[in-house]
Amino acid sequence: MKDLPGFSSLRVAVLGSTGSVGTQALDVIRELGCRVVLLSSRGRSPRFAEQIDEFHPEAVCLCDESAAIENDPSIAGRPNVYFGEKAHVDLVRSVDADVIIHTVSGMAGLPTAIAASEKGVRLAIANKESVISAGDIILDNIRSSGGELIPVDSEHSAVFQCLLCNRGAHEEVKRIILTASGGPFYGWSPDQLKEVTPERALEHPTWKMGPKITVDCATMMNKGFEVIEAVRLFGVEESRVDVVIHRQSIIHSMVEYTDNTVIAQLGYPDMRSPVRFALTYPHRSCLSTEGLDFSRLGSLTFAEPDNETFPLLEIARAALREGDSYPASLIAADEVAVEAFLSRAVPFDRIPYIVEKTLDKAPRIAVRRPDDVAEAYGVSTRLAREVISGSL
Repeated sequence: MKDLPGFSSLRVAVLGSTGSVGTQALDVIRELGCRVVLLSSRGRSPRFAEQIDEFHPEAVCLCDESAAIENDPSIAGRPNVYFGEKAHVDLVRSVDADVIIHTVSGMAGLPTAIAASEKGVRLAIANKESVISAGDIILDNIRSSGGELIPVDSEHSAVFQCLLCNRGAHEEVKRIILTASGGPFYGWSPDQLKEVTPERALEHPTWKMGPKITVDCATMMNKGFEVIEAVRLFGVEESRVDVVIHRQSIIHSMVEYTDNTVIAQLGYPDMRSPVRFALTYPHRSCLSTEGLDFSRLGSLTFAEPDNETFPLLEIARAALREGDSYPASLIAADEVAVEAFLSRAVPFDRIPYIVEKTLDKAPRIAVRRPDDVAEAYGVSTRLAREVISGSL
């Protein structure tokens, strides 16, 4: 891959620019003075037109097919505006970018993740579903194309930075320790979880995120996804990825080496930090904002996850051990279950049952191509809906 230019001349594409991580990525781009070459959004948002007016990208894509038909009046008529999923993938393949920041959520982000991994550029990825379901394909593409992949999830960015302390000698890694806030229901009993409403589940104690990932944090499913991501990204066995509850969310993750030395990455909870590092690596940018004040932090606490009350972390580990298409099926089942909960079709404590029952019925499909992932995802989506309806 070619050497990256100075920060102010970086050519950056932001996929999913109107979401939570996408808007924070643009905050960092504004701060560094990078040049935006592509902005994309899945649906209509007044914020999108404002972003276009501020950053003047070379190309813009509104991915929602209905918006393509209706021609969103806030976007239509502008030059170099494209509509639809195919156009989105084509733009990722054709745009001249040094860095592609991929923040599209869900399996909808897989086609563009695949396209970006083939370009031979830096892929700064926050789309966990593509790594979980097709991580081997993406990493093979990265190696073949001469590109590089840098994680933007705060936990995996932390692990990436901790591994740099050992100059990439992965054989000396004893274990990766992912931290988890525990979500809004940490310490609750199974009976208490029966009464959880969507409004209460969307009140995360630390991070401001979209509804799907916020519910996943409440069920601990998100941490299960992150265990699978860590295995994919860093090439370690599932047994060497631990999870610890850390309510303060100051330590974002840790790496323990074979001599029992533990390296941790600390910082206030802010997704701009991992985005900034993904853009500036192997350098760091200077910030005028206040850093950690250890005298005011108080205590940092740690505890084991409660896998009986929150079983999805272990269900995710089981899907990873099964391999093949089961991680893709895990994603599909969880998406359907969370959607049903948010629409009040099922109670909160029913989500793990729906996911586990779907995985029990899901077929094993060898994942060699993106189409294999799509097939497993489609089948498992249907199975999860049948579980909810009671027909399975």
